[in-house]
Amino acid sequence: MGDTAQRLGADRVISPAGALPQPAERLDAAGPARPFEFELAVERLCLDSTSFRSIRERSGADPARMAASILEIVSTRGKMHNPVTDSGGVALGTVTDVGERFADPPDLGSSVVTLASLTLTPLRLDRIVALDPDSPQLEVEGRAYVCQSAPWGKLPDDLPPRSALELFDVYGAGSHTCALAPLDGTVCVLGAGHAGKLALAAARDVMDGGTLVAVDIDREAAERLARIGLCDIAVCADLRDPLAALEACREAGVPPADLTVFVVSAGGCESTAILLTADRGTVLFFSMATSFQAAALSADGIGSSAKLLIGSGYAPDLGSYALDLAHRSPALREAMSIDRAEVL
Repeated sequence: MGDTAQRLGADRVISPAGALPQPAERLDAAGPARPFEFELAVERLCLDSTSFRSIRERSGADPARMAASILEIVSTRGKMHNPVTDSGGVALGTVTDVGERFADPPDLGSSVVTLASLTLTPLRLDRIVALDPDSPQLEVEGRAYVCQSAPWGKLPDDLPPRSALELFDVYGAGSHTCALAPLDGTVCVLGAGHAGKLALAAARDVMDGGTLVAVDIDREAAERLARIGLCDIAVCADLRDPLAALEACREAGVPPADLTVFVVSAGGCESTAILLTADRGTVLFFSMATSFQAAALSADGIGSSAKLLIGSGYAPDLGSYALDLAHRSPALREAMSIDRAEVL
């Protein structure tokens, strides 16, 4: 197999033949590290919110059943690739080996986070050490293999690992919002989870004025973001009910958004995002719960000319902007429960 295929990790694909690692059904997660890879002793996984919600609901929030489900997925597929949601997450671990042809690798013994999705990262798990059904982060023992093309980030010394992993998991939401937010106008963030908090902090960071809006089905979660200054208007609405959500936003004084950031973990919310967006505004779909077919067809049926963007988890800054915001934004630190003393 050629160098290009190995740099992309395609030499790890078992089935189907010719596939790249992400859409592949199964990967070879056996050691040792290959020439264009480094090996990671995995200590923690952070599942993406959509996958975690699915596993939790299907397991009745029972930790043992959730752990068994995760172990089965990884054993069957050679990666953490939830077949229900088609999504994964990121991993934290220690570099234990580096292939001889890997360019500019991390140092042996360094702690790094895999910024590419676990849906394309060869992974084997020996056991799950600890799992909390209320947290997408779980402690594990296992090995992962990161190919040359897959981005990674060094764990910072001045943040607790849990907080750093939460930021790395959603860093693209901050980076893309920073690039797309208008200097003035309205930014509406749908979803008050970690990605929503980071998107709001990024919009606040680059806008000279305007209005920031957070919408979530959890009233307390949305209103907390307003209390600490991450948004100007908080709206409680079920985003799966587009007309009711639109009415709730209009009653709260929310104008059509210049930018809507879609970071909900529930399905069936695409048409709401389009209804809340100005006709020539932009919708950034940064959620693995998105049906892009539903988004496109909803815009067609609504008669909206809003620009619909797929929010890739990758951004060239590799998480540095998100980490910088955590240092500079007291509101973001409070929202994500990061102790100020831990970032100084």
